[in-house]
This record gives sequence, C-alpha cells and structure tokens, in this order.
Amino acid sequence: MTSISSNTPTAVVLLGGNTADVGSLGVLPANAVVVAADSGVELARQLGLDVHAVVGDMDSISPTALAALDALGTEIVRHPIDKNESDAELALRYAIARGAQRVVLVGGGGGRLDHQLALFAVMFIHELRGVHVEARLAGSRAYAVHDGATVDIECTKGDVIGLLPFGGDAHGVTTSGLQWALSDESLIVTASRGISNRAIATHVTIAVTKGRLIVTVDSAEESEVRP
Repeated sequence: MTSISSNTPTAVVLLGGNTADVGSLGVLPANAVVVAADSGVELARQLGLDVHAVVGDMDSISPTALAALDALGTEIVRHPIDKNESDAELALRYAIARGAQRVVLVGGGGGRLDHQLALFAVMFIHELRGVHVEARLAGSRAYAVHDGATVDIECTKGDVIGLLPFGGDAHGVTTSGLQWALSDESLIVTASRGISNRAIATHVTIAVTKGRLIVTVDSAEESEVRP
C-alpha cells in the first residue's frame, strides 16, 4: 500500500497553463520541495510558495522573472525547446531523482488537451512505482494506481469517485469505502462502468492486481448527479 506521513519526503510540482483558483487546491503539504515546471512559477506566487527549482525549456517565463529567481538562489534546470518530454514530465523526474516519495502535482486544469492527457500518462512512469502520486487540477484530484498496488485516499463522504482504466483493462480491482464496491473485478478500458461512484467513508482504498487505474475525486457539490 502506498502510505504517507508527515515525515515522507515530499515534492510539490507546480504546472504551467491556466491560472488556478487557489482556494480549490486545498492545503498543500508542509516542508515540501517545490519544483516549478517552467511558468508554474506564477502559480507559486499565487500560493505564496518559495520555489526551490525551475525545470523546463523556459519558453513561458520571462528572462526578468528567471533572473530574479536565480538571484534568490533558485536552481534553474534548463532543457532544449526541441525535446521529447513535457516540462511537467521533466519537473516530475527532477522531483523523483531527489528522493521524493510523495508527489503532489498542482495546476489550474483546462488548457491543451494533449498536455492534460500526457500528464496522466507520466504519472505511471516506472520510477514512480511505490511513490504516492496525486494531481490537483483546479477542484479535482487524480491518483495513479499501478498494477499490483493499493492506494489509500482521504476524501469527504459524498465525494464522486471515478475509477478509470488507463492504457488497457484493469483486473482484480477491489475497493473499500465506496457506495458501489468492487471485489476482485475487472474494469474494461472501452467502457464507462467505473465513473460516478461515491465515497461513503473518509478513507477510500483501491487495489489493482493487473493493469492501471486513474482514480478521480470531485466534491459532491460541484459534480453532476449520477446518470
């Protein structure tokens, strides 16, 4: 099971793109290493966070802002503009390389669809096995569940929970704390069975034997009713 505590080495990775409603992001972990993916430094300003490192091709941050961060002692990790990875992936890999066992990705949601989908993909990179990975995108949250793993999620009773197979079918899915419980069942990637579940406890547990899941959490107040 992926477990976290106040002593777990933690990184907060700030994403570029749309400006977030910072009030919807919740309380971020204290004593975390803060890594900005390029223009994610703007989100750091809104959140009142000190940035330890800026990672990316620096095409979305002004030279003046970059020079100011450099003067403050912020590590600048510059990559070529013509590269194979997104700035978000590079920032995530930076956090992993520095020993993070919990990573909270923070962004405003929206923006380019390819970037949004790619973010879910990189939550499953091999180096993240055993790492608690959470994305906070505006008012929504998402968690990666690797094959053979169990994830425990804190939530509010009534929250809408989605269980979405990623990259293929997911088998041996078992849950606790959900209104529509699953016990060693399969979720098919071409079906929508896993959406619109509900939390009936403040802790929800999801286990997968084979395959991968993206688990989404939305507050009941902001979600549509179950179809």
